[in-house]
Amino acid sequence: MIVNQSYDVFIIGGGPAGSIAGAKLVQAGYRVKLVEKMQFPRFVIGESLLPRCNDLLDEAGMLQSIERVSFQSKPGVAFQTEEDLEVINFEYNLGEKFNCSFQVKREVFDYELLLDAERKGVSVEFESEVIAFDPEATLVTVKTKLGDIEKYNVKKVIDASGYGRVLPKLLKLDKPSEQSVRKAIFCRTEGDLRPLVNEQDGYIFVDIHDDNQAWVWNIPFKEGVTSTGIVCEESYFKKFNMSEPEFFDYIIRTNPTTAKRYKKATKLNEVGFINGYSASVTKMFDTSFVIVGNATEFLDPIFSSGVTLALESGSKAADLMVKELKGEVVNWQVDYEDYMMVGVNVFREFVNAWYDGRLQSILFSKDKTDKVTRSIVSVLSGYVWNQENAFVAKPKKMVDIIYQLST
Repeated sequence: MIVNQSYDVFIIGGGPAGSIAGAKLVQAGYRVKLVEKMQFPRFVIGESLLPRCNDLLDEAGMLQSIERVSFQSKPGVAFQTEEDLEVINFEYNLGEKFNCSFQVKREVFDYELLLDAERKGVSVEFESEVIAFDPEATLVTVKTKLGDIEKYNVKKVIDASGYGRVLPKLLKLDKPSEQSVRKAIFCRTEGDLRPLVNEQDGYIFVDIHDDNQAWVWNIPFKEGVTSTGIVCEESYFKKFNMSEPEFFDYIIRTNPTTAKRYKKATKLNEVGFINGYSASVTKMFDTSFVIVGNATEFLDPIFSSGVTLALESGSKAADLMVKELKGEVVNWQVDYEDYMMVGVNVFREFVNAWYDGRLQSILFSKDKTDKVTRSIVSVLSGYVWNQENAFVAKPKKMVDIIYQLST
């Protein structure tokens, strides 16, 4: 048994939220231990980023390490039905700092971020699992790859465990998501026919299927590989009485736009799937810990918000933790949870409006004003904390008003 009291902060999980939090904390002069259950690089879904991610990585001194990898640039998103195409160009925003982002293989992106955090001074340990946490003593118990038990007595813990949801499970903080039960079925392909937008590659294409009963993501990577995924409610999937691979092939074959795109494509791996991916928690912080990234709440992949919310929460938690470790008073409710919920609630309203059809009516409307278009582009770029944007200040009210005007 090893008792280690030399670290200021203990981080659970080596995804984007954990990496950015660790990097910011060590650059502020604090000792950080990060434990990751898996060995990196490892596959994870969620490969399309938003321009807000660039802001956060730049602020943390991590953007350059990602730019060196030369990921596929992402200038925007194209929503398409059989008849219509609506292109969201990230440049057409409300004057935000960044107007482009990346399409990334997450096994590469996440590993590069974690390596950068390690270079900056984070102590990283792979294939070790947090098996217990005493919040009163801020004592973390870890089981290593070799089966040894290590105990860390630290000042603060950050749970960035993503879908693993370590502290929500250990402390019984899980609560049902408000989102409908949906599933994502996905595979990587090559040899697909990529549509260009203004002779430019890199746009994520979203194909709407069967009157919005399902939708397909098409995420292009630089080396000619495409991430392809289908999202629908569990009830819709069950109506077909098919396995996930059979359902994947059926949707791709019967959707008019994907049928053309993937006519000569081949799969690079087995079809995977995630059931009931949405999640939430009863609280995001306490005196001894803060929960960040997907360990707090995951909404839906439709607007590629996952990594943005992970980086935002990891960055914000680290900033507030630095203040607290310096002896300053931090109002975690106002400055962290309430702050994060502003962005979460904007995305939530857009997700709800996507599935009930309001947002699609707005997106495909030809009568949108320039201000409305730019405001929507800014939201879909991940700038969901910009209070000068009416869709951020009053998301439901604005979506309802613009929807009524567009119908």
